Amino acid sequence: MADSRELLIVGAGLTGLAAASKLGDRAMLLERSDRPGGLVRSCRIGDYWFDLVIHLLYFRDPDTEAEIRSMLGDTLGACPPEAWVETSVGTCRFPIQMHLRGLRPEHRIRCIEEMAGTPGTLTKDPTSSIERLFVEAFGPTLSDLFMLPYNRKMWRRPLRSISARGLAWNIERPDFREVLRGAIDEDHEGAAYNSRGFYPRPPESSAIRGMEVLSHALASRVSELRLGCSVVRIDADRRVVVYETGSGSGTGTARGTVRYERGLLSSVPLPSAAELCLQTPPNLLRRLRSLRRNRVVSVFVAIEGPRPDRSTGHWRYYADESLCFTRLVFMHAFDPAMAPPSGWGLLVEIPQRSEDPPEDCEETCRRAVADARRVGVIGASHRVVGCRREIVDPAYVVLGEGDRQVVDEAIGFLAEHGIDCRGRYGAWKYCGMSQCLREGFEWARAMMGSEPTP
Repeated sequence: MADSRELLIVGAGLTGLAAASKLGDRAMLLERSDRPGGLVRSCRIGDYWFDLVIHLLYFRDPDTEAEIRSMLGDTLGACPPEAWVETSVGTCRFPIQMHLRGLRPEHRIRCIEEMAGTPGTLTKDPTSSIERLFVEAFGPTLSDLFMLPYNRKMWRRPLRSISARGLAWNIERPDFREVLRGAIDEDHEGAAYNSRGFYPRPPESSAIRGMEVLSHALASRVSELRLGCSVVRIDADRRVVVYETGSGSGTGTARGTVRYERGLLSSVPLPSAAELCLQTPPNLLRRLRSLRRNRVVSVFVAIEGPRPDRSTGHWRYYADESLCFTRLVFMHAFDPAMAPPSGWGLLVEIPQRSEDPPEDCEETCRRAVADARRVGVIGASHRVVGCRREIVDPAYVVLGEGDRQVVDEAIGFLAEHGIDCRGRYGAWKYCGMSQCLREGFEWARAMMGSEPTP
């Protein structure tokens, strides 16, 4: 006999957890992994802790902030990020356009001249590529020094083929007076969009560290969370979901069925949600399969030896295209207890195209450590005591011309059939943790505020 619930949520990432945390026993939450949190998980090498990918929590609306503060309390600590940009002609604080003083004088002058001659506001034409948007926003010199080489490494495909529509919110030209101040005053601190950041710092005795503290806090408020449940079919007309449990090795798998009476929230990747739905037209499925994405290979390096000082920052961006990584992240800067006092952890982020086969694990780790030594982050006094690789796929959605139309059509079709797709991958977009949380909370409030369907 099938289970029956008023509401069903598929995917226990932040969006699904946020929604379920507000709905009590009115909702069931299904997650295929054996741990909640999606990408917001922590990994360990002995006493060294790492986030699966870099995470910093910042809030764009007071309601979401109030919800999370009520859960984490004093564990959530202020963490205004300090990040740096490495170029071939100097090191600048992030965001580089507001801290040009770190560049050689001739390049600094050229950047100022070009930004003085660009429009005060960006057109953000939805048909533009990110390559065109970068040049329009920052001029050719700064684009050639950092914006374009860094993003070529980031996206691993021609920048002219990537639409600016999904990333324009993250590309802002500061007021020109701020540009000048950052080019002249070494003490100028131009604020980035995520300057008011927060990070959990639980007691040293805590069984979990890193941003997974947030995932656990949300999960503790979920009335019915079923882990290890892989959804294999959604019949939207009958409002029935079929899922499988078990690994298939030794004990085999078992199937379960649940009927949802009112609504279904999906935060799993949009193409997967459409594949699961029996009603999705073949033509729409075919177009969704053509959507591109990137994965991120995260390499965790456990290091024994002196910790980098505060001037290193929380993370550093690298424009050099001969380096395998785009960014190095210093986990001890977020929370000193992420490693034993005698060492520190380095998170190496390596973006790759999802359609390409991943390279050998040992070779990836070797290159990551070698390149970190080449830039001087891992020094002669440091000893690598552990190294581990994790593959995050999908990590970044890649939208080209016409892709947004396909995404919108799929979201609209599933919504017409009672499936609400939200979150970073559920809605197939680029967004941060705070927005994912807000979308989950908003769905829960909408369900609690609406009348049940007869």
